[in-house]
Amino acid sequence: MRQHQKEQTHQKLFDAAIEIFARDGFADANIADVTTLAGVSRASFYFHFPTKDDVLTELLGDCEEEVLADVNALHADAPLREVLDVFTTSTVRAWSNPLRAKLIIDVFAVRVRRGSVLDDRESEIVRSAMARRFARAADRHELSALIPAANLSDLYLLHCFAMMASWGTDTSRPLGPLFRSMTELFMNGAYAKDRAPFEFEARPGASR
Repeated sequence: MRQHQKEQTHQKLFDAAIEIFARDGFADANIADVTTLAGVSRASFYFHFPTKDDVLTELLGDCEEEVLADVNALHADAPLREVLDVFTTSTVRAWSNPLRAKLIIDVFAVRVRRGSVLDDRESEIVRSAMARRFARAADRHELSALIPAANLSDLYLLHCFAMMASWGTDTSRPLGPLFRSMTELFMNGAYAKDRAPFEFEARPGASR
């Protein structure tokens, strides 16, 4: 019972913090407004989230878990084209939530501040999963051999990181077409030269 109440309080604080951060801006957001909206004490906030940064770290973790679940649902030997299609679709869905979109630059700033971009690959759930997918693609000769597959995967994710940070400055633009175009641009440089140019296949009802 006590654990359930603790989890409920944590979720209320998290939801309230995301709403206030998106409304007022991360830097200017007041913890008192968060606790008032959540209906708990200020001390309770700091029990669950030692700093404001911890809220955004959890938000990023939630988004990454959603993406990872979709990527892991694919067959182990799914072609890289299919993996990247699912990866982009899932990432766009995770960040198209208006409140999340408003905080994307702050989320990435926290990630850089905490140094997690440079952590060991296996400590990053999406990074390690994508490295394994790129490695399988390299074994099937889907990729150029000029750069090791794990490094190529990291380069791709860094391009995603930069593109999404850029999108965060103007979220009125649709994220999906930007993400897919960036992936096509990157992969056409990384794809083995004896293969057809990398391009997402048109899907019914999709605007690309």
